[in-house]
Amino acid sequence: MFEKSPADRYQAGAKALTKAEAVHRANLDRLHEAREARQAHQVTTLRRDCEKSERALQDALQAAHDAHRAYWTQRRDALRDELDRASLVIAEYDALALLAGDRAPHPALRYLQNLALDGRTGTNLLDQDVLATDGVPQEAPDSALLEDELGAWRP
Repeated sequence: MFEKSPADRYQAGAKALTKAEAVHRANLDRLHEAREARQAHQVTTLRRDCEKSERALQDALQAAHDAHRAYWTQRRDALRDELDRASLVIAEYDALALLAGDRAPHPALRYLQNLALDGRTGTNLLDQDVLATDGVPQEAPDSALLEDELGAWRP
């Protein structure tokens, strides 16, 4: 009944990722401090905490990534009806071109290719960053902390 939108699911996933990073960073800092202070009696417990928070961070990153992908998949799929209608326009254009004496195999395709040469491409839309309208960035989520500190808690 009150299912979250794909954008809301992404926002929740990004927030959970940020929280998981903060927890893992705090655990790594406590472990580093215990090692520096030579508090061997705390290291084993702190290493276990780091292992758990690293796993939680990996899970949060995967969930955020999945939500990001689901959002963009939903946006793509929402255009299918328009794409179906466009296919009819393309077929009609080809038929009318044939009646007008154009003997090219695919006049509409040639026209669309010329538009692409003029800059109407997916790459240009991505470069202009005009698709991110619901607060969901084009780039997939990542975690520099996870990349930089993966396994740092190990002896």
